[in-house]
Amino acid sequence: MLTQIYILAKMGKIVKAPQLIGTQPSPFKGLGIRFLAAIIDFMLIFFAIFAGAIVLGIFFGSLFGEDAGFSAGFLAFFVIGIAAQLLYKPLMEGSEYQGTFGKHFLNIKVVDKHGRRITVTKSFIRTTVYLLQTSIPLLSLISWLAFLMIAFTEENQGLHDLAAETYVVSKYWQGPVPLQDKFGA
Repeated sequence: MLTQIYILAKMGKIVKAPQLIGTQPSPFKGLGIRFLAAIIDFMLIFFAIFAGAIVLGIFFGSLFGEDAGFSAGFLAFFVIGIAAQLLYKPLMEGSEYQGTFGKHFLNIKVVDKHGRRITVTKSFIRTTVYLLQTSIPLLSLISWLAFLMIAFTEENQGLHDLAAETYVVSKYWQGPVPLQDKFGA
C-alpha cells in the first residue's frame, strides 16, 4: 500500500494518504482473554494444591493412621491454598514474567503506565483487591460487576487494576501505555 502511494507520488499524481493515526490496535487486553488466563491459573494452582494435599495425606496417613492422613490432607489443602493465593499472583506479576503462567501462556503481561514491570507491592495491592472480590461470599455476589467493567473501560481495567494503577497489555508491547487524557482534549 505504502509503496503504491510512493510510486504514484513520484509520478506526480495526487494521492490521498490513508488515515494511520488511531488505527493502531489497542495494546490493552480485554475480558475474554483475561478470563481464560484466570481459568488456566486456577487449574494450575488447584492441581498443584491437590497434589500437595494428597502427598501430605499419604505421608501422615502412613505415620499416624488413615484418619490422621485424611485430616492432614484436608488441612493442607486449605493452608496451601491460602498461601498459594496470597503469594502466586504478586510474586509472578512482579517477576520478569510480568504475569501469572496463564497470562504468560496467552502472551499478555501486567505493566504500569510507563510500560514497566510492576513492583511486588503494586501486585500485592492488585491481588488483595482481586481476592476481596472473589473470596468474600456476600461481596462476590456483586463483585462480578467489577470484573465486567473490564469490558467497558477504555484501558480494559478492572477494579483491581484501577486500585494498583496497572494495565494488562500484549506481551510484545514496549514503551509507555497510550492513555487517553481525562479531559476530552
